[in-house]
Amino acid sequence: MKNQSSDVRRAEILTTASSCCGVTGETVLTDSAIILLYASSMGAGNTGALFSTSVLPLFNGLAVIPMAGLAPRIGVRKLTLAACAISAIGYLIAGLAPFFGGADTILWGVSCAALVQAGFIAGWFPLLNSFIQPENRVSFLGRMRFFHQLSAAVFIFLAGLYLGSDPGAGKLQTVVLTAAIIFCGRFFCIIAVPHFPLEQRKTSGSWRENLKQAAANPVLRKFSLFQCLFNFGSFGLIPLSLLYMKHLGVPDNITVFISGASFTGMMLGYWFIRHLTEKIAVWKLISALGVLCLPACSVFWLLRDLPGNTGYVLLTLSLVGASFAVAAFSVVSSAVMMSCAPPDNAPMTMAFTNSFYYGSAGLTRLFLAWIAGLAWFDRFHDTFFGNGFCLLFFFSGAIMVTSSLLSALFLRQTATR
Repeated sequence: MKNQSSDVRRAEILTTASSCCGVTGETVLTDSAIILLYASSMGAGNTGALFSTSVLPLFNGLAVIPMAGLAPRIGVRKLTLAACAISAIGYLIAGLAPFFGGADTILWGVSCAALVQAGFIAGWFPLLNSFIQPENRVSFLGRMRFFHQLSAAVFIFLAGLYLGSDPGAGKLQTVVLTAAIIFCGRFFCIIAVPHFPLEQRKTSGSWRENLKQAAANPVLRKFSLFQCLFNFGSFGLIPLSLLYMKHLGVPDNITVFISGASFTGMMLGYWFIRHLTEKIAVWKLISALGVLCLPACSVFWLLRDLPGNTGYVLLTLSLVGASFAVAAFSVVSSAVMMSCAPPDNAPMTMAFTNSFYYGSAGLTRLFLAWIAGLAWFDRFHDTFFGNGFCLLFFFSGAIMVTSSLLSALFLRQTATR
């Protein structure tokens, strides 16, 4: 029993370290102002820059179910490690884009990494579920994600100091390559995680039968559908906000610092959600999280010109609130998914939920990328909405209000353990 407890503690430390390495790399390469600036420095327009932030969640959503079908055949650990190795190669290719084709190479490298990252998602959560006790799920997930967001935030702030107000392509490439190298640490930490009996448990039936079994769970099905609504309104806010600041002419280093400050909101979301789920019903909590996204929608809609210092503070605080909501919701989502996963069908059950979560997140950003590339978008001025960006912020806010109002209908039976 003592050895088992020691192994669990070691697994928690190693998976947390793995998450810190992986998320720091992923954040820089797919979800921060840096990748937007890097892609733009290589000649990418609005669509190309936003598309680079959408491929990871989109491909995760589209490919996670087929990847989960591989898990029983090769094992969740091997699937996770293979995905990490191939993703690292894709990110390194993106970092070398100035030497091999520019903006197109960035998109190809990030897309390659994103596609196989679905294998990581399919294996990672069953791997975690093999040693996390039900009563510790929210606590562990919140703590792990707090530390990986702290690592990402520190890296982004240091990168902002290094880049300065007008960074060249060389400096941006250095930051991107450094992030890709840090990402490789995910692979080596997972290798050292101890093995647990649940990890080796085999599933019965074909992947179609397993998928049908997962979809038959009414609580899981309702929660999965609600995830789409919540993500449609919230998941595009941060990259859209960063691109809008670039459109307004906010200095690059200020944009990077605001991007880093938004990670503080994620850290707070990951930390405090551990305690909130014990006191508040899931549907009430998620309804409140939806409301937290509204300041970002309204502030960016109201500030239609280059903001001053007060404007920067308001923008930062609004993104902190939105980031808190997105982060807290992701912890609740993972905990609900794990609580609904039977041991004999865990990979496919988790893949079913993740396909909705990541698919809706990716589709949201892909839709924004498409809209931002349309001819009318840049010419949309002097209306009630102000411009195309403000129109998108307005509709995001409307979706978040809808999700808050409908949370009780979808989530009353949902629990995190």
